[in-house]
Amino acid sequence: MAKFLNTSATNYFLEELIKGAREQLILISPFLKLNDRIRELLEDKNRLKIDVRIVYGKSELHPDEINWLKNLTFIRTSFCKNLHAKCYLNEEACIISSHESL
Repeated sequence: MAKFLNTSATNYFLEELIKGAREQLILISPFLKLNDRIRELLEDKNRLKIDVRIVYGKSELHPDEINWLKNLTFIRTSFCKNLHAKCYLNEEACIISSHESL
Protein backbone atom coordinates (compact mmCIF):
# COMPACT_ATOMS: atom_id res chain seq x y z
CA MET A 1 0.00 0.00 0.00
CA ALA A 2 1.37 3.42 -0.93
CA LYS A 3 2.07 6.02 1.75
CA PHE A 4 2.49 9.73 1.12
CA LEU A 5 5.40 11.12 3.11
CA ASN A 6 6.52 14.58 4.10
CA THR A 7 10.22 15.48 4.10
CA SER A 8 11.01 14.28 7.61
CA ALA A 9 9.15 11.01 7.05
CA THR A 10 11.00 10.48 3.77
CA ASN A 11 14.33 10.92 5.57
CA TYR A 12 13.26 8.50 8.29
CA PHE A 13 12.04 5.84 5.87
CA LEU A 14 15.15 6.24 3.70
CA GLU A 15 17.30 5.36 6.71
CA GLU A 16 15.02 2.43 7.50
CA LEU A 17 15.16 1.25 3.89
CA ILE A 18 18.97 1.32 3.94
CA LYS A 19 19.10 -0.45 7.31
CA GLY A 20 16.64 -3.08 6.09
CA ALA A 21 18.56 -4.05 2.95
CA ARG A 22 19.67 -7.69 3.25
CA GLU A 23 20.82 -8.48 -0.29
CA GLN A 24 20.70 -5.39 -2.47
CA LEU A 25 20.19 -1.65 -2.17
CA ILE A 26 19.65 0.74 -5.08
CA LEU A 27 19.76 4.50 -4.57
CA ILE A 28 18.90 6.76 -7.52
CA SER A 29 19.03 10.52 -7.10
CA PRO A 30 20.10 13.45 -9.27
CA PHE A 31 21.99 14.92 -6.32
CA LEU A 32 24.33 12.76 -4.31
CA LYS A 33 24.73 14.47 -0.97
CA LEU A 34 25.75 11.97 1.67
CA ASN A 35 25.25 13.14 5.23
CA ASP A 36 27.13 11.49 8.10
CA ARG A 37 24.28 9.14 9.01
CA ILE A 38 23.84 7.88 5.42
CA ARG A 39 27.61 7.38 5.14
CA GLU A 40 27.58 5.36 8.35
CA LEU A 41 24.72 3.18 7.09
CA LEU A 42 26.43 2.63 3.74
CA GLU A 43 29.67 1.66 5.46
CA ASP A 44 27.70 -0.91 7.44
CA LYS A 45 26.16 -2.35 4.25
CA ASN A 46 29.63 -2.56 2.73
CA ARG A 47 30.95 -4.37 5.82
CA LEU A 48 28.07 -6.87 5.52
CA LYS A 49 28.88 -7.33 1.80
CA ILE A 50 25.49 -6.04 0.66
CA ASP A 51 25.36 -5.12 -3.04
CA VAL A 52 24.79 -1.34 -3.13
CA ARG A 53 24.34 0.59 -6.34
CA ILE A 54 24.16 4.37 -6.40
CA VAL A 55 23.09 6.21 -9.54
CA TYR A 56 23.39 10.00 -9.59
CA GLY A 57 23.01 12.73 -12.19
CA LYS A 58 24.89 15.77 -10.95
CA SER A 59 28.36 15.51 -9.56
CA GLU A 60 28.72 17.62 -6.44
CA LEU A 61 31.05 15.27 -4.62
CA HIS A 62 34.26 16.53 -3.12
CA PRO A 63 37.41 14.51 -3.88
CA ASP A 64 37.41 13.06 -0.33
CA GLU A 65 33.85 11.78 -0.85
CA ILE A 66 34.83 10.20 -4.17
CA ASN A 67 37.81 8.50 -2.51
CA TRP A 68 35.60 7.34 0.37
CA LEU A 69 33.18 5.71 -2.09
CA LYS A 70 36.00 4.09 -4.06
CA ASN A 71 37.24 2.39 -0.88
CA LEU A 72 33.88 0.66 -0.34
CA THR A 73 34.17 -2.60 -2.27
CA PHE A 74 30.47 -3.48 -2.38
CA ILE A 75 29.23 -0.02 -3.36
CA ARG A 76 29.16 0.80 -7.05
CA THR A 77 28.35 4.23 -8.42
CA SER A 78 27.13 5.24 -11.84
CA PHE A 79 26.62 8.65 -13.39
CA CYS A 80 23.50 9.18 -15.51
CA LYS A 81 23.27 12.45 -17.40
CA ASN A 82 19.89 14.24 -17.26
CA LEU A 83 18.69 12.14 -14.34
CA HIS A 84 15.59 13.53 -12.67
CA ALA A 85 14.20 10.45 -10.94
CA LYS A 86 14.57 9.85 -7.23
CA CYS A 87 14.03 6.24 -6.27
CA TYR A 88 15.43 4.31 -3.34
CA LEU A 89 14.80 0.57 -3.01
CA ASN A 90 15.82 -2.63 -1.36
CA GLU A 91 14.37 -6.10 -1.84
CA GLU A 92 11.24 -5.27 0.18
CA ALA A 93 10.46 -1.57 -0.10
CA CYS A 94 10.71 1.44 -2.39
CA ILE A 95 10.57 5.20 -1.95
CA ILE A 96 9.82 7.42 -4.93
CA SER A 97 10.32 11.10 -4.28
CA SER A 98 9.98 14.32 -6.19
CA HIS A 99 12.00 16.58 -3.90
CA GLU A 100 14.42 14.64 -1.71
CA SER A 101 18.15 14.42 -2.27
CA LEU A 102 20.32 11.64 -1.02
